[in-house]
Amino acid sequence: MGKTGSSERSRPAVPLEMTGPAVYAALADDDRHRFDEAFREALDEATATFDLEPLSEVVRRWWVASGGDPAVAEADRAAGADRPRVHPVNGSDHRTTMPFSDGRAVAVRFEEAFRHAAQEAAETLDHLPLRYLASGYAADEAADEREQRN
Repeated sequence: MGKTGSSERSRPAVPLEMTGPAVYAALADDDRHRFDEAFREALDEATATFDLEPLSEVVRRWWVASGGDPAVAEADRAAGADRPRVHPVNGSDHRTTMPFSDGRAVAVRFEEAFRHAAQEAAETLDHLPLRYLASGYAADEAADEREQRN
């Protein structure tokens, strides 16, 4: 028999993407539970504060622990420091634009969209849609502020 014995097949793979699903797949069974707990705790914090950096840090830390390149994680961390922060006021009518695959775009309440994306992240362990949503909202908010000043 070749080198593809059962012990080699059960060894986790190095994650290719810095995403929750890739990290989860790359972790050994006993670490998956710890990753899941840390991810959900950070997701709860993000849902309450709209701050995604702690959630991104959980994914980065576990990505490196599962075989990812620490230099790539550090570059993502540095890029995160430059990302605009979201500061919506709960209960307000802040809006963001949600694009559809057919090219349409619809303005929705940001808090609603964020909570929906957080629910999906809880199911999929994928935090990237939350990051994209927050980045788009922060860019819209900055554009609105510039428009009001002019």
